[in-house]
Order: sequence, then structure tokens, then C-alpha cells
Amino acid sequence: MGLKDTLLALNKIKSEGIIQDYAIIGGYAVIFHSVPYSTFDMDVGIILRDEKDFHRLYEYFRSRGNRIEDVYIYIADTPVQFLPDYISPLYREAIEKAQIVSIEDVKSKVARVEHLIVLALDIYRTKDKYRIMQLINKVDKKLLEDIITRYDNKEGKLRGRYKEILA
Repeated sequence: MGLKDTLLALNKIKSEGIIQDYAIIGGYAVIFHSVPYSTFDMDVGIILRDEKDFHRLYEYFRSRGNRIEDVYIYIADTPVQFLPDYISPLYREAIEKAQIVSIEDVKSKVARVEHLIVLALDIYRTKDKYRIMQLINKVDKKLLEDIITRYDNKEGKLRGRYKEILA
């Protein structure tokens, strides 16, 4: 059991209508983009019909005997943190615009580099800064600028952080 089984489970909850859509958005997505990275868990952005579906998702896995600890649902021994699209419109766009890829012969969705960078600029922990620096050479700069412009706040938080990284 491993990554393939986790991806199959993600596709199953989508096909069964438990979630509307998903995309891998954390460290696993960074690894997919050919950047060496170490991660403990798989972060998965999900689109839900409403907030009640988030609780239904946990009940779905609980009823199947999956271990649940804190925010993590263990799927095939992989701790998975589900991040719903209602966190912000940026999450929804990252999921909707994600690339369809084949990982271990399983079709899946992985967030684009540009969305990964803007998500990291928004959270901006030490590991996020490191992630941005690892991904920055793989970016479509015009698309990245567009996403930053559309999702930045009035104070220019995202743009300021981006300039700090480039410096």
C-alpha cells in the first residue's frame, strides 16, 4: 500500500460524489514538478458542494476504518490533509486549473507551479519560502504575475513577499 492506493482512493471519492474535484497541492505536488522535497503528509485541495460535505468526507473514511488523527485521514498509510476550496478562491482556482497527470499509472491532478508558489506566498512559513525558491525557476512568470495580481490584498502582501524572495 502506498501512493498508488492513496491516488486510487482520491479518484474513488471523486467518482462517488463525496467531493466534486481535487488536486494535490503540497509537498507531493512539489515533488511531482521534479523538485527534491521531503514531506510528511499529502495536502489535497478539494472542491465541495457545501461545508457539510467536509464532515461527510471524514465520516466516509471513518466508516471504512481509516485512522484519523488530528486533521489527517490515513489513506494507505499516507496521512492526508484535505483543504476545502472555501478556504479562499485561490484554493478553488488551484484545483480547477491543476494539471492532469499520471502517477504510478493513475490519473490524478497536481497543482501548477504558479499556484503552488502563490499558495506558499500566502502561508509563508520558513518551509514555504524554501519551497518557493525551489520552484521559482520552473514558473511561467506572466501567469505567476497574473495570479499574484488577482489574489493579492490591498496592502500588497503577496507581491511584497514575492519581491522579498527574489531579492
